Amino acid sequence: MDIPRGIAALFCFVLGASSGSFVNVVAYRLPREISIAAPRSFCPRCNRPIPAWANIPIVAYIGLRGRCLMCGGAIPFRYFLTELALASAAAYLYLSFPLGDAIARFALCAGLFAVALIDYDWRVIPNIITFPGIPIGFVAAWLLVPEVGWRNSVVGVLIGAGFLFVTGELYMLIRGAEGVGLGDVWLMGTIGAFLGWVGVLFTLFIGSILGAIGGIAFGLAGGASPSPAEEVPKAIAEVTGEAQAAESEAESSLLRTAVPFGPFLALAAGIFALFQPQLARWYFSG
Repeated sequence: MDIPRGIAALFCFVLGASSGSFVNVVAYRLPREISIAAPRSFCPRCNRPIPAWANIPIVAYIGLRGRCLMCGGAIPFRYFLTELALASAAAYLYLSFPLGDAIARFALCAGLFAVALIDYDWRVIPNIITFPGIPIGFVAAWLLVPEVGWRNSVVGVLIGAGFLFVTGELYMLIRGAEGVGLGDVWLMGTIGAFLGWVGVLFTLFIGSILGAIGGIAFGLAGGASPSPAEEVPKAIAEVTGEAQAAESEAESSLLRTAVPFGPFLALAAGIFALFQPQLARWYFSG
């Protein structure tokens, strides 16, 4: 018997919320060199384990009014936002795309969320997330995303990663300093693998606009507080291939300034992943 679409979408919403909870764990623990498997979830303020019933995605945050059950400390609102956003994305993708296509796009969105959170906090984009994303994205585009296909995936990787790599090399020749870290290169390579060359161009264009708006907003608000290079764990600097960048000034990277560019690229790529058919119809009909 077929499951009603509404019930299936609700199931996807729950799975998406659980994925959002896991993304929060990855974004918190990976830069701090804590295993994502153990220990069990704990409050980052009091370090006490969180009971299972108080760790239910979305519901627990609302029920606890954004406060830790043990110490009463504030739970960052972005935990709730990440869970709700990925839950909504999962339900929407299920209702809008074939199942395999929806799974591939959701996997990309979850990875982009993790990258955005880490880059915002630490000004680094871990290769441990983005580098495997290239072959995974290629296989997904080849087998699950007919709107992209393997040919567009390959071209997307070459344009996405190649553009930033060449940009970084030119910056090095002109300024004598690293301008683009490999984490940035692999991020665009992953986006290209999943979304093809059209997705890459959309991401670079819209991401640049969003980044400019965000930079102006941060500037008017007094500026962001960049993470000092010495605060970036050595292991993360090595994993991202950016040990040299972590020891240099933050301004030496095109995509990690006082206002990191990675979250804006991730947002633009996520928009394209969710609304690619509508964007294509709008563009070609216009």
